[in-house]
Amino acid sequence: MKKNILLALFFLVGFNIYAQSEASTWYFGYNSGIKFDLASNSITSLSDGKLNTFEGCATISDEFGDLLFYTDGTTVWNRNHDIMNNGSGLFGDPSSTQSAIIVPKPNNENIYYIFTVDDHNNNEAHFGLNYSEVDITLDGGLGEVTTKNVNLLNDCSEKITAVLKDCITNSIWVIAYASVDGNPGDLDTFYAYEVDSAGVQNKPVKSTFKLPSSIFIDYRGYLKLSPDGTKVAISHVSNGMYLYDFDVATGIVSNQLPIPISGFANKAYGLEFSPNSELLYVSTYNDFSDNSNPQASEDPNNHESKLIQYNLLATDIVNSALTLDDRRLFRGGLQLAPNGKIYRALSATYRQGLPYLAVINNPNELGPASNYQHNAVNLSPNLSSQGLPPFIQSFFNTKIDIIKNSKSTINLDLCENDTYTLAADNIAGATYTWSMNGLPLTDKC
Repeated sequence: MKKNILLALFFLVGFNIYAQSEASTWYFGYNSGIKFDLASNSITSLSDGKLNTFEGCATISDEFGDLLFYTDGTTVWNRNHDIMNNGSGLFGDPSSTQSAIIVPKPNNENIYYIFTVDDHNNNEAHFGLNYSEVDITLDGGLGEVTTKNVNLLNDCSEKITAVLKDCITNSIWVIAYASVDGNPGDLDTFYAYEVDSAGVQNKPVKSTFKLPSSIFIDYRGYLKLSPDGTKVAISHVSNGMYLYDFDVATGIVSNQLPIPISGFANKAYGLEFSPNSELLYVSTYNDFSDNSNPQASEDPNNHESKLIQYNLLATDIVNSALTLDDRRLFRGGLQLAPNGKIYRALSATYRQGLPYLAVINNPNELGPASNYQHNAVNLSPNLSSQGLPPFIQSFFNTKIDIIKNSKSTINLDLCENDTYTLAADNIAGATYTWSMNGLPLTDKC
C-alpha cells in the first residue's frame, strides 16, 4: 500500500531559497529604482540609475543582492551605472513590452545571457529574438558584453519569460512567442529555448495554436510563466488573454484557454501569477488613442485601467474574475518580488509616468484579502512608466526539491514499512518544521 507523504517546510526568514537575491534590485521607468532588503523587510527607493524607458527593462543582482547590471534592451549599464564595455547596440527596444530578460548560465556564476525582443513600430527595422553574452569577470568585475545579438528568430512578439527546468541540471527555459516559422506573419507559436551548462540551445521546442483568421494577435502585452512552471499566461492587447499548461520537463505548451475580458478597460497588458501559482493577476486598459489629436492621447482622463484576479483552482476560471482596482490610469506591468508581493507599474498616459508603484500585499489570497494598495511605494522625484523588470519566475517559487528525490516536487511516494531520511540544506537563519498530514514529525517515527 502506498502512502503519499506531504512534507511542509517553514522558514522564519524568507519564503524562498532559490536565487531570490538575484531579483533584489530593480531599475525601471524614468530613472526609477528600488532595492529589496529581506533581512529588514524594507524597500528603498533608488535614484542613481540611468535607465529611461517607456516599457521594457531588465536587471540582475548577485547572490548577495548586490547589483550586477541592468538594461533597457539596447544599452547595458554596469553596477557603477556606466555603459558596460561593448554594452550598446543590443537589438531590444525601450518601447518593447518586455524588451529583455537576463538569464545566468547554469552552473557558471560568471556568464549571463541577455535575451532581447524589439518593438514593432512601423517606421523602424525589426530584429526579432536575439541574445547577447556578458562575462561579469571582465573589466575588473564590472562586466563586458562578449557576444552580441545572436539571432534566434527573425521576427518575434514583444513578449518573453523564463523558468527553471529542474533543480538537478539547473537548466532554464526561455519562452518567446512568434509565427510558426519565426518570420513576419501570424503570431501563433510558443518557442521554448533551453539554456543549459553548455549555453543557449538554438533548437527550440515549438507549440503552435492556430486561431481563427479573424483574430489579430497583438505584438504587445506580457508573457508570464507561473513560478512552479506549470502554467503560461499571455496577454494580447487587442484580443484579451489566454492561459495554457506548461510541461517544464519537455518545454511543451498545451491546453489553450481563452479568457475574454468584459467592460470598457478590456485590453490585457500586465500579467503575474501568485507565488503559489494558484492565482493569476492581469492589468487591463482601454487602449485609447487618437492619431488625429495626439494631445487627446496624452490626456489622463481618456484612459482607464483595471486590476483583475483569477482563481486558477476554480471550476470556471473565466468567471472567477474579481476586480481589485478600477480607476483612471494607463497600462502597467505586474511583477513578483523577493518579498512575495506583486508590484504594479503606474502611468497616467503613454508618455506621462507617475511617482509611485502599487502593490498586492497578499497575492496568494482571494479577493479583498489580497490587500491591494495603490500608491504604495514612493519613487519621487523619479517616475514609474509602463514596465517593470522581468526575472526567471522560479526565483519566486514557493515549491522546491526539499525531499532530495531528484524531482521538482514536494511529494514523495513511500510504501508501508519503507524508511526515508528527511534532510534539507543548512541555510543560515532558517528553521525547519516537518509534518505529515498536518501533524509534526519527531526525529524518529
